[in-house]
Order: sequence, then C-alpha cells, then structure tokens
Amino acid sequence: MKITSTNFDNVYLIEEDVHFDDRGFFMETWNEMSYSSKGLINDLPGEMAAKDDGTLLNTYFVQDNLSQSKQGVFRGLHYQTGLHGQSKLVRVLRGAVVDFIVDLREKSDTYGKFDYFLLNEWNKKSLFIPPYFAHGFLSLEDDTIFTYKCGNYYDKTSEGSVNYSDPIIRHVKDNDSTIVDIISSYIPYINEDSLNISYKDKHAPKFLKRKY
Repeated sequence: MKITSTNFDNVYLIEEDVHFDDRGFFMETWNEMSYSSKGLINDLPGEMAAKDDGTLLNTYFVQDNLSQSKQGVFRGLHYQTGLHGQSKLVRVLRGAVVDFIVDLREKSDTYGKFDYFLLNEWNKKSLFIPPYFAHGFLSLEDDTIFTYKCGNYYDKTSEGSVNYSDPIIRHVKDNDSTIVDIISSYIPYINEDSLNISYKDKHAPKFLKRKY
C-alpha cells in the first residue's frame, strides 16, 4: 500500500498493490489490519468521530455506499456535523470522476479551501477523507460506479451540504480558482444551468450559511 500526502492535513491518496496477468488483475481493496497499522482507523468500532480538528484516530468504517452516475452528474457537497462526522474512503469501480473536498475544520489553516483529485478505474486510487470535510464529485463518464466506506452511520438530523458554486470557496493552492472553474476545465460544454445536479444540491446553502 502506498500512501501519499495531499495539500490537506490527514487527507491521503492511497494506491493498493495491483497484480496483473493474462486473465486481468487482482487487488485487495480493504484490509482492516493494514489501515489500522497505518493509523488511518481505530482498532475498535466503538470509537466514533468526535473531534472537529479531523485527527485520524477517530475512525472505524461502519457503512458502505455505492452510486451510479451519468456523464456530467455532480453529487455534493455533503457532510455530517458533530458526533456524526464521517470519514470516507472513496474510489471508482468503473468510469471516472473529479473528486472534490472542502475543509470545514474551523481551526485548520486550510479552512474554507478546496482541492480535487482524478479517480478512475485505470489509476485505481482511493482517497481517504477525515471527518469535517464536505465531499462531492463530478462524473466524467456514463455509467460511472463510485463507492465509499463511511466512518459513521448516515444521520439525517446532522446532514449538511454546501453549494458547490459558492465563489468564496477557493483552491488550496490557487486562490483564483473555484470549483466551477475546475468543472468547466473537465467538461467545457457544461455550465451551471446544464449541470446534472439534484435540486437539493443546486440550492444548498452558501459556505458561511451552512449547517454547523
């Protein structure tokens, strides 16, 4: 397993060993002992996400989710608040996405900043996201299958969202770049009116008006 640091504390790109032969390939997508030994999860499921600084040792994956999306679909930006904060381990099984995260940790040096990652069926990378990041993705291909493990159960009462188009959210390394700019760079013919996005996500609160 190769773990690569990113522009955010405690956010990691993960590359598992992939074994190819004339039949195809084989890879291990989840191993509790491996992730525990790297400090990415707890040893016991009773320790749930509780700290708003996003420290790593507060995670034990308890729920798996899967979605299928057409090209040009945007899902997000979603998160859960308080004790229900969710860490996530995300990957693409088929197709490709641009994966977005926004730092919601108010004590963080990168608070309010976003970054993005290309995840697809060919690079087979996963992204580890600690609690208190808003998360979403843009599907780049039809029939994209996206899956993720969650470090806490879904809780409707603590569900929050942030509007992806809020210009106050700027790239962690390029303050002139917004999420809308990145979407346009990957699919130039899509604009805010033609983006395939749910009503709920399209009308999500601005960053400073979000649920705390």
